[in-house]
Amino acid sequence: MSVTVAVQTALEPTEDESKVERALLKLFPSARIERITKPDDAVALSVHGNGLEFLSNLRNLIRQQRIRSAARSILIRSLRGGTFQFYLNKQAAFMGRVSFCEAVRESPHGPISIQLECEDPQSVIDYLASPPNLAES
Repeated sequence: MSVTVAVQTALEPTEDESKVERALLKLFPSARIERITKPDDAVALSVHGNGLEFLSNLRNLIRQQRIRSAARSILIRSLRGGTFQFYLNKQAAFMGRVSFCEAVRESPHGPISIQLECEDPQSVIDYLASPPNLAES
C-alpha cells in the first residue's frame, strides 16, 4: 500500500531541540529528522516516510493506549480526498504517548502536524485504528 507521511513541528525558542527530536522518534523510531530554518528564522523539525511500516509504531501506541475508537474518529474527520491532516501533542509524544489535539492552543509548545497521503484511505484508517471486530487481524 502506498502512503506518504509528512511530519512537522515548530521548534519554539524555549524548547530543547534534542527533546523535540526524541518526541518525534518516540512516534517514528526509524525517522531521519531534518532541521528546517524558515525565512523568518523560525526553526521546524521535519520527518518524511513511506509505507504502512513507517506508521507501525504509531499504530502500536494507539493500540497500547486503547484509543482506537477515538483515533479512528479523528482520522475519519481529518480525511479530505486522499489526504489526512491531524495533530498530536508534542509533550505527550515525548513521553511515548499519543494525544490528539487541535492545530493551536491545546499544545503549549505547538503540535506535531502529521499529513498522510494515500490512494486507499480506508485501509490506512483500518491499519492505524482498526474497528473492534478487526482488532485481532
